Amino acid sequence: MSTATASTIKDINTATVLRIVRECSMASRADIAKISGLTPATVSSIISDLLDLGIVRETGSGESSGGRKPILIALHEAAWGVIGLDLGPRQIHAGIVDLSGRAVCDEIVPLPKDRSSASILHVMGQVTERLLSQSRSRHIHIIGIGIGAHGLVDSQAGVSLYAPAFQWEHVAIRDWFASRYDLPVMVDNDARAMALGEKWYGAAQQAESFLFLNVGTGIGSGIYWNGQLMNGAHYGAGEIGHIPISDNSAEVCYCGKSGCLSTFASGPAMEKRARLAANLDANSLLHKLSGGDVTYITGPLIHHAAQLGDALSARILRETGEQIGSALAIMVNVINPELILIGGGVAEAGEYVMAPLRERIGKEAMAVNTEKLQILPGRLGSVCGVVGAATLLLQHVFAQPKAYLTRGGIVT
Repeated sequence: MSTATASTIKDINTATVLRIVRECSMASRADIAKISGLTPATVSSIISDLLDLGIVRETGSGESSGGRKPILIALHEAAWGVIGLDLGPRQIHAGIVDLSGRAVCDEIVPLPKDRSSASILHVMGQVTERLLSQSRSRHIHIIGIGIGAHGLVDSQAGVSLYAPAFQWEHVAIRDWFASRYDLPVMVDNDARAMALGEKWYGAAQQAESFLFLNVGTGIGSGIYWNGQLMNGAHYGAGEIGHIPISDNSAEVCYCGKSGCLSTFASGPAMEKRARLAANLDANSLLHKLSGGDVTYITGPLIHHAAQLGDALSARILRETGEQIGSALAIMVNVINPELILIGGGVAEAGEYVMAPLRERIGKEAMAVNTEKLQILPGRLGSVCGVVGAATLLLQHVFAQPKAYLTRGGIVT
């Protein structure tokens, strides 16, 4: 056997052991050997290497089956972290994510008025510096940086090909960070990163083919297919927010076209419709809750008013769910997923949006494609973008820990 082949096999076996430890939370060497099919000697050798790297630790004793109690192995999750940066159309959500996928700290920073690449990258750098400072105070070794960015992203080159909200083209995000930090950097589209986060740490852990829909300032989706994120031929897969749902709309999307789903069902679009409707109905509870100033109407206020029985707010949310459902019905007929996860701010309205969304999919998609389809809220909630961005890097760390944990990253 060649040295290269032996090294590849060891990498595969190491990734298998780490996956078992991650999924089981704690496991003995014997358990790992049984689950993996590897020999006890191979497992012991790999665990020894992982203990030396510091990515796993021995933690207490398990139940004995007659002999000595086995030593349990767990991730040394709190010792290591990845900085996750979620760059959206209006804000940066950033945090430090540990090996278990937990955001140990996070912050939200509004984007500057100057939407040039230089200005936004500068703010992202400032946020990164603050997180590095926090990592030192928390004694967390930073492995690298993961970035989920709005728009079309070449994940191989780490380049933002086109960010419609900023009118960016060909911004080398990864190179900008790599020139400032001696750390590996991974960049991808924000919705694809969120889908990956849900696959590793959220509601899609058992799914091999699913769609994650992010409904916030814009609408995007990440498609995870047969165990892999789908990029598309030119990194444009999943742009569901730009499916046209109206031929008569005068509303121009920030992509430059009219009638896009994002102009009807995104957070800002929903708020705009609610403000117009509340202006025409001064007797609505929504109008009263805004104090008569409809500019104060937000997504959470619409949801709150609906919970209090406001018919106008309930209608706005129902229409939003129906519009999203119609677009998803197209996707269901095209890719036939086993699971759809809904995330983002609009999804926080719960069944006010989810019920009409499910109903519309059931009505418009083929029955054979919806018979076993699950439609659920995402599990990662408000930190989905941060965790997803970090997972862009964490997936590589778990595949080749030695390559990432011995490269001299920033430590305390």
